[in-house]
Amino acid sequence: MNINVEGFGQAALLIVKGEMTADDVASLRKTTDHQLENEDVVDLVLDMQEAPFVDSAVWEFLLDLQDELAERMGQVKLARCDENVRKIVEMTRLDREFELFDAVEPAVRMITA
Repeated sequence: MNINVEGFGQAALLIVKGEMTADDVASLRKTTDHQLENEDVVDLVLDMQEAPFVDSAVWEFLLDLQDELAERMGQVKLARCDENVRKIVEMTRLDREFELFDAVEPAVRMITA
């Protein structure tokens, strides 16, 4: 997994490339912690277009991150999920926890508006 980051005021966009597995949780935590060191950043948008697989350890991390951001009055948004990832999100009802977007721009615009 590879992550590139772009800043949008109170939101950070994490562009994820590659499968997201338990082996990547530490790297993902390091990246998100680094973004959240800036107290102005309270929201994270994950661009998942090039992430064909997300395992349960990563979903658990993202749920914990969602709770952490809620304490800061923020949230995690998922954008451009791969079809397989979207199916997993819907089947596991994680779409109740994370808002899904078909494009990055509306997710970032909604947060920074």
